[in-house]
Order: sequence, then structure tokens, then C-alpha cells
Amino acid sequence: MKITELFEQKKPIAQSALAVPMALGPNDKFTPFKELLDQKNPDAVIWQADAIADEFSKEVIWDQVKDGGAQAVDERDVSAMKKASMKAELDQAYQEFLSNWPAIHQQIVGELVNNALETAGDHLMLLAYTSKAAGGRGELSHADQAYFLATALQAGGDQFAGVYLPEELDENLQEKVIAVAQKVGVPVIATKTVYDASPDTIQSTFAAASATGAAVINLQMSTDVLAEIDLADLELILANLADQAGDKSLVLTMTGLLSKDQMESWLVFQSALVTLALGENFQTDLIQSTISELGWA
Repeated sequence: MKITELFEQKKPIAQSALAVPMALGPNDKFTPFKELLDQKNPDAVIWQADAIADEFSKEVIWDQVKDGGAQAVDERDVSAMKKASMKAELDQAYQEFLSNWPAIHQQIVGELVNNALETAGDHLMLLAYTSKAAGGRGELSHADQAYFLATALQAGGDQFAGVYLPEELDENLQEKVIAVAQKVGVPVIATKTVYDASPDTIQSTFAAASATGAAVINLQMSTDVLAEIDLADLELILANLADQAGDKSLVLTMTGLLSKDQMESWLVFQSALVTLALGENFQTDLIQSTISELGWA
């Protein structure tokens, strides 16, 4: 099932979908997350690939290869001149590494995707990469972000229920990610951050997200911004935007630490993807409120 199909299932029963972030790095243990995930049983998992992808970037892998080669040279019982010559040859090997990088990258990303899908199990999994500037952990360049997402989509194919489109990518890079997502049949979620709660800002932010051509329009709003507007007024604005969206899905994602009133109101919005941390050990900079605060199973 795709995330768009899940939203359609929820509409007749006026129920929001619940997703939890999975931001596990290479040194984290995946089993505790998987066990708690199966216990709490949310609708979807948002794989925050930025928590792990950077540890396998081109620069990191090359540094490991180069350091390993240099250590091997140092351990050789040869003259200092010969060692210097061998290290110079190692530097020249960088060009060969670059030519092989696409194949290496594809293999690494394939393994990361398989591990993430295995952890998510039967839950819908959404692919996301969030930079530090946008509240995540990622430090890849914009081009490398797009390259990672495209490679991950090719590796996972239609096993992904959706892919988040980083809002900081320029139009050309966004189009490349969208093209791959469409090829493998994965709905694109265009996220735009709402920086103030005025109706004009919300409308213009919605329009900008709509212009990407994505299947899902995700308006991301912090709890501080949410506090600026009466929740009943926001519900009316969202209902109007949902009508404008037509066949596109419109969702609201709240970030930060939610108050009890904000959380309860969130559940009855026509447009909501309730995003809560699976537990205190799995909070992120963006998603700080937990499922237990909601009273979920």
C-alpha cells in the first residue's frame, strides 16, 4: 500500500494516520526499535536516512580506503623513498575510485535500504533525508542528497510507500528525484515549512508545494507557529486547502514538543499525518512528542 492509499482509507472514518521516525545510525541497535514498533503498531515508519547515510558517503569511504592503504604501505619493510612513491600511487588511485563509486554507492545503499525495510517489517515505510539546516542530521551536499534518494528509490522500488522531497533542493534536483520516484511507482511528498501562521503565508506555502507536482502536499509547522493561530481557524484553513488540492493529498506535520491541546486537536484535523516518536529513546530534533503522550497502545 502507498501512503496516498492509506490517506484515502482514513478519510471515511475521519481518522489521522500515525507515523514514527526511524533515525538509527550505524552504531545504534535496530532490534529494540523493531520490537517496540511491532508492539505500538503505528501506520507508517519514516526512515530518516540522514542518520546513517552520511557515514557511508563518498568522502568517508575514500578516507577509509586511503587510510587503509597508507597504513599498509607504512607496514611494508621498504625504504622511505619507496614508501613515498607507493603513497603517491595511492593518491592517483582516487580517480579510479571515483569511476567505481557509482557501483560502490549502489551496493552500499542497497544494503542500507534492505536493512531499513527489514526493520520496518509489515509497516509502510516512507523514505526521507533531512539536512541539519532543516532539522535533521544530514550534511550531504544538495546534489548528493538527490543522488542518495534516487539510488535508494531504485534499490527499494515500490516497497517504499512514499518519499519526502527535501525542500532545500533546487528545481532541477527535485525533478530528478521525482522522475525516479514516478518510474518506480512511489508517491512523492513535497514538504514546505510554514514559518508564520497568517492565512496568506499558509496559502502561499501550499501553492509552492503544489507547484512541485507531488502527489502529497505536506505543510510542516512547529509548535511555536501553531501557537499563533486558533486551532479552529487552522482547521477551516486546512479544509479549504484540501478542496484546492483536488486529487492530491494534503497533510499537516507538526514538529517540536506538542501541548496536550495541540495534540488532541491534531487528531481531528481533516488533514494530518500524526508524527510522533516511538519512545523517548527514538526522539529526533523535529519529532519530540512520543506515542505514549498520545495514549496510543
